[in-house]
Amino acid sequence: MAMLTLRIDDEMNARIDWLAQRSGRTKSHFVKKMIADAIAEMEEQVLDELAIKEFLASSPEDQQTVPWEQVKAELRELELASNPKQKSTQRVAKTGPKAKKPGRRKD
Repeated sequence: MAMLTLRIDDEMNARIDWLAQRSGRTKSHFVKKMIADAIAEMEEQVLDELAIKEFLASSPEDQQTVPWEQVKAELRELELASNPKQKSTQRVAKTGPKAKKPGRRKD
């Protein structure tokens, strides 16, 4: 395992200290997690940029485009498929809440 030394300002150090003390984990745990998360985000950003550059460099005949309305519809379907709870909420919103039947009182 490699060792990395870096300088951080006092405020950042205090915040990492606070996390470590409150959670019972080490400062190294949080620093490693933050670095891993940042690397993953930066990798995704670089891949996105490369894909855009590749698309822009391709000839117009090779550039496949999708109409915006189709994209919105497909994203909506994906959202509903991944969140079934939202489907039932939307149904209630469209039809309105059902009226409660009066219950019998037992005296």
